[in-house]
Amino acid sequence: MSGGSGPTDWAALVVGLAAGLAARLASMDRERRHYPAWPGGYITQLTMAAIAALIGGAVVPALVSKNWTAATFLTLAATQFIGLRQTEMKTLQAEEDLILVGRGPAYIMGIATTFESRNFLAMLVAAIGSLATHFLKLDAGILVAMVTLVASMWFTSGSRVGEHVRVRQGKVRFEKGTLLFVDDVMLMEVGLPHSRERFLAEGIGVVLEPITQRGESMLWNIGQRQAIAHEAAAAVGVQKDIGYPEQTPLVRMKMPYPDGTAALFILPVVHDFPRLKAAIEATPVLESVRSQKWPLPHVRKREVLEEGRSAGLRANGPAALRPEP
Repeated sequence: MSGGSGPTDWAALVVGLAAGLAARLASMDRERRHYPAWPGGYITQLTMAAIAALIGGAVVPALVSKNWTAATFLTLAATQFIGLRQTEMKTLQAEEDLILVGRGPAYIMGIATTFESRNFLAMLVAAIGSLATHFLKLDAGILVAMVTLVASMWFTSGSRVGEHVRVRQGKVRFEKGTLLFVDDVMLMEVGLPHSRERFLAEGIGVVLEPITQRGESMLWNIGQRQAIAHEAAAAVGVQKDIGYPEQTPLVRMKMPYPDGTAALFILPVVHDFPRLKAAIEATPVLESVRSQKWPLPHVRKREVLEEGRSAGLRANGPAALRPEP
């Protein structure tokens, strides 16, 4: 890229390209379960990563050398990334009909948005590395690029369900003959006797207890619950086929007296609770609920009770725990 009033700064371009490509590659493993058609997905993401990094790394040398034609072309190329979100959404929505336990619209939207934003982030990291190399010379530019790369990895790490929700195994049982419960959470009615026997013998119940205010708001979000069910089925499989709705993994809140607790029931192919627990805890917090941190009365009530209990212990010692006569 030459022309204008000065030569191209190849060192800035190379550092920016390497930094942007590394930023995109660092997040690729976390997306493996999101993008279909592997290893075809690798080819797509590698191509997009290279283009984004090249644009970010080349735009600074182009502007510095006053090569306005190249800079304009790069800017126009960057606008093409805006269409990636729609393409990704269409791909995932088409695949949704082929999955026994779908991701749900909210999960698909979050995946598509993340896919688009990480390409722009790679472009930004490349531009910062290129800019620092040009004005601060090679050593300082590499250092700035590495710091920016680490910051981008932290920025794209995202939040996980396990950070806000306690996951534990629950007891599967039936009440009134046909009502399926996991601990104290009623899930559904199972009418067929042989289905009830199978649920008790092979099913796994999971209790989800919020440990933060955001955790409770997440569990009340239907899209987040569908994402949890999808990741659970992907981890241990599900004994389900088309036309058997009662075998679909189900996540429901405790009702009719909600306290923020939810439960999941699944008929797994592989009866492995540690694997199931790890998958649920690793489920990403969806974009639609990341900003929610509601002071819901259920969480606040528990906080008040715990604060009152602690204050009673400080004031009265162990006698505070004794029941009143």
